[in-house]
Amino acid sequence: MWLLFATITVLLWGTSETIFKKVSTHEKHSVLKLISFNGIILGICAVIFMLITRAEINLNILITYLPIALIYIASMFCTYKAMTLVKVSILSPIQNSSCAITTLLCIFLLGQEVGVPQIIAIAVIIICMILLSINKDEVLRIESGNKEEDEKNAKRAYMLYIKGIAFALGYWFLDGIGSFMDDYTLEADLSAEQVIIAYSFIYAIIGIIALIVLKFKDREYKVLDIKENKLKLAGTLVETAGQYTYIYAFAFGDAALASPYIAAYSIVTVILSRIFLKEKLKKKQYILIGLILLGMITLSFE
Repeated sequence: MWLLFATITVLLWGTSETIFKKVSTHEKHSVLKLISFNGIILGICAVIFMLITRAEINLNILITYLPIALIYIASMFCTYKAMTLVKVSILSPIQNSSCAITTLLCIFLLGQEVGVPQIIAIAVIIICMILLSINKDEVLRIESGNKEEDEKNAKRAYMLYIKGIAFALGYWFLDGIGSFMDDYTLEADLSAEQVIIAYSFIYAIIGIIALIVLKFKDREYKVLDIKENKLKLAGTLVETAGQYTYIYAFAFGDAALASPYIAAYSIVTVILSRIFLKEKLKKKQYILIGLILLGMITLSFE
């Protein structure tokens, strides 16, 4: 059953990531907008879900899940920020190789077992991720005809690229820990329904705070204007649906298997970004991405 929920999550998150990249490229204060939209929509959906499932939720459950929720929300901030600086077809495979961290933590701390192919896959993922991260070919250089000015522009562009990779690695680290803690919590304390509701309510609070900050920064922004926010709304609804299938994938299976399989939604992101965002990569980059994705899929084999 976990495989079904994981596959649906792959399709949903690959789509939402492509939408969010388009938003982050064209809109000012896109990080705050995405966090506020995601949080508020998640909160609304959680209320509906709670009424349907009649799941028990109380302050103790919210406090129990608070550290994990904050880790996940911090990771989302990192990925939204990275999207403003790096191609999503580069970003997605790097940050989603966080499954390697999750698998290692599940092996050493939860006693979940994997074979030699999975260990090799982890090594391949990390090596390819490093090679993909330090690729200078992705830096945008603006030629002005002035050598000194061109050198400054190149240095500035490279620093922005490194900043984007740093945020991607922030997601990589935080999401890996969050996924591990999710699996541990689901096995020890909370049900899948309680986890998704607690996460949604906490994210909703952060979303409201982000919206308040956003209104101070951009007083003309109209959050209720559906036409202006249709892309964010579409991406958020797809992302939210993925949150529910993600939790059930973890509830029905081990994180050591489910996490790397879901992380392979980068395949969907790379394909959609090529079609809709016109992102182009070099042959060696496609090879590195292919090896990372192969490693993720290998980790999901029982």
